[in-house]
Amino acid sequence: MKNNIFSRSLTALLVSGLLTSTAIAESKKLSGKVLDETGQPIANATVHIRSLNQEVTTNSEGQFEFSELEEGRYVLDVEAPNHGHINQSVRHDGSQQTLTVSHNNAETIVVTGNPLEHSSLEMASPSVIITGDELIKNRGANIGETLAEVPGINLSSFGVGAGRPVIRGQQGNRVTVLSNNTSTQDASNASPDHWIAAEPLLAKRIEVLKGPATLLYGGEAVGGAVNVVDNKIPTSVPEGVEGGIEVRLGDSATGERSIIGTLTTAAELEKGSLAFHIDAFDSKTDPIEIPGYAESFRLRQLEEAEGEVEHEEEAFGVLENSDTKTQGGSLGFSYITDAGYWGISYTDFDRNYGLPGHAEHHEEEGEEHAEEEHGEEAIRLDLRQKRWDLKGQWNDPFDGFQHLKISFAKTDYEHQEIEGDEIGTTFTNSANDARLELVHESWSGWQGAFGIQFSDSDFAAIGDESFIPTSNTKKYGLFWLEEKDVGNWHTELGIRFDRQELSTANFGSRDDSAFSFAAGTVWHFSENWSLPINFARAQRIPQVEELLSNVGNDEESYVPHLATLTIEVGNSELDKETAQNLDIGLRYHTDNVHASVAVFHNRVNDFIYQQLVEEEHAGEEEHEHELPILQYAQQDAIFEGVEAEIDWTFADKGNSFWKAGLFGDYTHAEFDNPTGAYIPRQPAKRFGATLGFEYGDFAADLKAIKVASQDKISQGELATDGYNLLNLNIGYNLYFDNADLLLFLRGQNLLDEEIRDHASFLKDRAPRTGRSLTAGFRLTF
Repeated sequence: MKNNIFSRSLTALLVSGLLTSTAIAESKKLSGKVLDETGQPIANATVHIRSLNQEVTTNSEGQFEFSELEEGRYVLDVEAPNHGHINQSVRHDGSQQTLTVSHNNAETIVVTGNPLEHSSLEMASPSVIITGDELIKNRGANIGETLAEVPGINLSSFGVGAGRPVIRGQQGNRVTVLSNNTSTQDASNASPDHWIAAEPLLAKRIEVLKGPATLLYGGEAVGGAVNVVDNKIPTSVPEGVEGGIEVRLGDSATGERSIIGTLTTAAELEKGSLAFHIDAFDSKTDPIEIPGYAESFRLRQLEEAEGEVEHEEEAFGVLENSDTKTQGGSLGFSYITDAGYWGISYTDFDRNYGLPGHAEHHEEEGEEHAEEEHGEEAIRLDLRQKRWDLKGQWNDPFDGFQHLKISFAKTDYEHQEIEGDEIGTTFTNSANDARLELVHESWSGWQGAFGIQFSDSDFAAIGDESFIPTSNTKKYGLFWLEEKDVGNWHTELGIRFDRQELSTANFGSRDDSAFSFAAGTVWHFSENWSLPINFARAQRIPQVEELLSNVGNDEESYVPHLATLTIEVGNSELDKETAQNLDIGLRYHTDNVHASVAVFHNRVNDFIYQQLVEEEHAGEEEHEHELPILQYAQQDAIFEGVEAEIDWTFADKGNSFWKAGLFGDYTHAEFDNPTGAYIPRQPAKRFGATLGFEYGDFAADLKAIKVASQDKISQGELATDGYNLLNLNIGYNLYFDNADLLLFLRGQNLLDEEIRDHASFLKDRAPRTGRSLTAGFRLTF
């Protein structure tokens, strides 16, 4: 009852704030100057308004002008040859804008967090973007590995083939991964061993919103959102032919052989331009080299204490069945005019990878099980995804509105889990996802967006080892976001309503609704300091695997999930989760220093988790599989923590400078009950430092990370040892008339430490790669 009263009150507040006046902002010219760091004007710099797809060039005095734009907030994308590239958000009220471009002051746009295109410094919730050279040197075998060293983000790995990001202790169904702001529509939420169908090799940038992003993307983003952005549907006209080729070669530790190629061009038409994009990649890795045993010391001790007999020598030095093969590409077209753009693309992915640590498990069970245990064969996943995307933007669609965005994705996904020569289970997902966003001009100082989202998914898991029923899931979402600047205060408000309709052949139908809202503010109390505060109440509806896994089977006929080496049992009585998240930060930003700290407290009522089922009769076999039973259950839970980072540029002599940084993060997660039991698979605290140097075209940086041991464990878990991680990146740029060449060398885990991710189901059977080197080049033209 209280929640309903509060929801109605918040809606009334939004409506009354917006409707105090119905005046539409008048049109004025947006003009200003682009200056370098010494205050001198920059000529021939391009200034691009992303939301309107309008572009002008500065004159000899560094001046630019856009005519007749409605008052409001705009993001200016400024690129100045030999000076730098920045994205800066400005409040257009007719006054002159001054933009300073240097290699230290880049602000990056966060599309994931808001369709109104904020700078990361202006958002009430914390965010991070990886792009450019930073993305090239941090690319991993999967999205989780690519983001694993970002403060507040950890890796839940399943060997090299699959890895998920963990944001502030949340993962799986609580962290959504997007491809160009739409769902990846794969089967990754059904299990952590399933690959996320978003390829970091093709990414132009990766954006992360830490904390609830439910207002835009629903309950699956209650813990955060990751948006992988590429250029398969061009949104602006390229200058001539643009593209690139990247080649990456790893040493024997990974055996990586990757090649990526992209090409974008356009043809000028009588009205507008027709842009064309094509990309393709091929990537292979060998079974990775590891510094010791595949099984952890604690697991080997436990097996010895339980009297388990090994019939084969334990894996040492190489993690068997951890190789990967991936290839794919996309083809896209778009028609671009001053009024907007409309585009279509087709994407095709193929991936084959092994799940390490499974054959060893079954070798421990004795010869008498050799005939009946089908898990002795190595397990591999062979998948393919075919996807069509439509995307468009209509500028100035009607009075009072800035633009209308539409996106639609249709996906056919299939993967087979293969044991030896036999197919155990085939997973399929045929899905559609549609989204509409309408951004309005300033209404009495408020600028905002309305949105509608719809998805329809037919999911099936077919085979003798299937334990999730075939289902159809329809999701509907409505959202409304508003923001306003008053003096030094930036305020954000938003609400969202979701409805889910789940239907199955054998278990009937279930309909659920969810309501979320958020309110945040950023106080710019000085030129360089700001204080962001954000509160979000977000709801998540349980999914089919949580509700119905193995439901209808008795204990003797439970189907095991061999990937996680467990038996998973759903709970049809689960209610929706309700998270209440408070995030408070402090940010400092100058040309030479970027610093931020954030503390968060997230209380989740009816948190859904997998509870270990105790054996009822000690000494007796309750089921033939000898695997732990995990039953989906609910309890209130609390996640709280802190993350901080600082980057400092010093000794800047024009063509050379040094950069240093410190960072750290910590999440504490426990159930809110008298026992205070810990929530499973929570990452350990960590601290890190970086030191970098750039001299002309040469750049190098060294990163050291200290990860503590994790002994705050739940029932059935083993503690995980900490480790020290040392990485080195070296790059050299060569510039030609029409192309740039980046040569790079990356050294990872130079101390050859045994690294196990506590957030992983297989952390005691599958460590990460030992010392490795990767060399490559990227040619951009």
